[in-house]
Parts: sequence; C-alpha cells; structure tokens
Amino acid sequence: MLTIYSDKHRLHHGTELKDGVLQPSVEMPRRADTVLARIGAVGLGAVVGPADYASSLYSPAHTPRYIRFLENAWADWLAVGRRHDALPLIWPVRDLRADVEPEHIDGKPGFYSMGAGVPITGGTWEAVRSSANLALTGARALADGARGAFALCRPPGHHAAAEYMGGCPSWRKSTARA
Repeated sequence: MLTIYSDKHRLHHGTELKDGVLQPSVEMPRRADTVLARIGAVGLGAVVGPADYASSLYSPAHTPRYIRFLENAWADWLAVGRRHDALPLIWPVRDLRADVEPEHIDGKPGFYSMGAGVPITGGTWEAVRSSANLALTGARALADGARGAFALCRPPGHHAAAEYMGGCPSWRKSTARA
C-alpha cells in the first residue's frame, strides 16, 4: 500500500486546556511517528511525500472563510502582541449569528472551534496545509488507479467540519464500580 507522509506535521504542537489546566496537547507529533515506524517495520509499502495543491481545493471540505482564518490566525494573534498558543477565549452562544465572523482575533478561535483542545501555533497553518495536501494526494493516487493509499494526516482533522476544528479529548475510563 502507498503511504503519503510529510514531516511538516511536526510544525503543529501546542497546549490545550484540560480539566482547567493548560497542558501539552494530546494530539502530538509522536502519534504520527509511531504509525510511520510501524509502517516501516512491517514493510507496508512505499512512503511518498504529498503533492502541493492550492488552498482553493480545500473548499469542498471547508468554507473559504474558515480556510482564510486558519491561514491568517497566527499572524493576527501576533499582531495584537501575543506570543503564546492561540486558544479560544470565548465561544459564541447559539443565539448569535453564525453568518457573521468576529472581526477581532479574540473572537475567531472560539467561533471556529468546538473546544479548548485546538491550539493555533506558529506552525499550524503549514501543518494543516500539508495534512490537506496529504489527503488530496491519497485521493489522487486512488483516482489514478492505486490499489490502496493511506494519507498519514496530522493534524488529523477527524474532528473538523466545514467551519470548525475540534480537539482530541483524552477521555478517562471511569474507576467507579456499579
């Protein structure tokens, strides 16, 4: 099987708010490293890099304004004097208009996220862009006749939707007995 992989995933790693405490994100580069090592250990097949696609091709999965947010969020965060990871400060309530994007960066992370496990860092856009290119490269390989393709995407995006990102909660098993 063909595996599509990029080291650019390492550009995204930050902190999340879990149980009221800032801590390293559960979704970390080591997760992709473990998968890639196993692919090599079992000789699953060739590992190739992604093709480069224009971000306009991401819009079937995500809205153009969400893509612009991801592309510009870190620069906007820096522009107001911040140097730490950008985490949501507020989440709009249901009665607010979802069609109107907040103008200030303080409102945007919460507008485009479903939790506090989705940091924006200096490398997030490049890692997200690479992840999208991995998926598109895998889809192209299948369309071109490959029997199987695995896009090792990180950030994975499996909690994402057209206009929001979601974190990777670290659920705990209950120790309570019935």
